[in-house]
Amino acid sequence: MKGERVDPDDLPDRYTPAIVQIRGQGPVFVADYVTLDSGWLRVTEWTRGRAKLPPHRVSAVREVRTEYHGEPHQGTENRPKRIVDDEWREEARDDDMGGKAVVADD
Repeated sequence: MKGERVDPDDLPDRYTPAIVQIRGQGPVFVADYVTLDSGWLRVTEWTRGRAKLPPHRVSAVREVRTEYHGEPHQGTENRPKRIVDDEWREEARDDDMGGKAVVADD
């Protein structure tokens, strides 16, 4: 898994893709985000790179809809999870960074 990109057609079940509006940088499309107890936002990029953002750098987070589809993974009852919107899926798949890279300089 290390070194592999996150597959927008087969997301890890715990992932929540989102558009994160970062002050001074603009919107960034990420594979996953988690708000930490400290208030910081930890994001996982489509390249599996991670960054932490302090609360004052994040102005908004908009989750991207996902759905379960297709046949269950072999040996399990879990169906693949994917991004619903075709255009967002393509952006995550085709763009080397899945959009802009996250700059966490604080």
